[in-house]
Amino acid sequence: MDRKIANNVVLGVFVTLGFVGFIFILFNVGGGSGVFASDYDLVARFPNVKGLHYGSEVSLSGLRVGVVESIEVKMDGSKELLVRFSVLKSVQDRIRQDSTAKIATQGVLGDKYIELTIGSADSPMLRDGDEIQTETETDLFSKSGDLVEGIERQFREGGDVEKLLKSLTRLSNNLNAITAELKNQRGGNSLAKSLAHLESILRKIDKGDGTVGALVNDPTLYEDTKSLIGGAQRSNILKYFINQFVDDGEKAAKEQAVKDKEEKGKEKKTGTTE
Repeated sequence: MDRKIANNVVLGVFVTLGFVGFIFILFNVGGGSGVFASDYDLVARFPNVKGLHYGSEVSLSGLRVGVVESIEVKMDGSKELLVRFSVLKSVQDRIRQDSTAKIATQGVLGDKYIELTIGSADSPMLRDGDEIQTETETDLFSKSGDLVEGIERQFREGGDVEKLLKSLTRLSNNLNAITAELKNQRGGNSLAKSLAHLESILRKIDKGDGTVGALVNDPTLYEDTKSLIGGAQRSNILKYFINQFVDDGEKAAKEQAVKDKEEKGKEKKTGTTE
């Protein structure tokens, strides 16, 4: 009888230990921070999460390595949000103290994700719960939108030509950068907004609004512009701008004259044939 009880006790102990071990392994493999964990957590602070949310992708140099676990608003007076995300342990040796995290845009729908950079080999690895340094993504679309609004204001108010040319140059540089971003399948709604601003400007120019609109639509102003070139008080930049405008106008007029001549020639040939 005593032996039977002893066997039952031993069996119960083994069953209990097995159950506890199973729960322990399940917890760790399922995302815990123990020795069997397949991933580990890092935290980052951002002043603006820009649409990032729970479950957003975490990428290391383009490779998906984790997901966002939580986004917290700190109650300590800080203006930054605390983002906690999990990362696969298989890439832990590539994420080090000199690595950085930034919120980037992915795909034509503008989905947000966290992009991590690979750290240097001589920098210590980040451990579970460590904070990674962050950097702010240069929002080309926002900057382009601001530039478009500024150019629109210059057109409306007839502002300084030198400033206008500088704004156009910056806009051109941003549009080139946006084109490169689109080749990498980035961008989306912000581009549509920028294009809408550009369309608005073109409509206003076509209606004759602002200085440039008047120059484009009023032929008398075009002729009067020629007389401004010789003015001793005009800046070199203004002369250059006006010269370019006049040259473009004359070139367009010559091209139109050639087209008209060709059309008349075709009509004569058609009449002769008939």
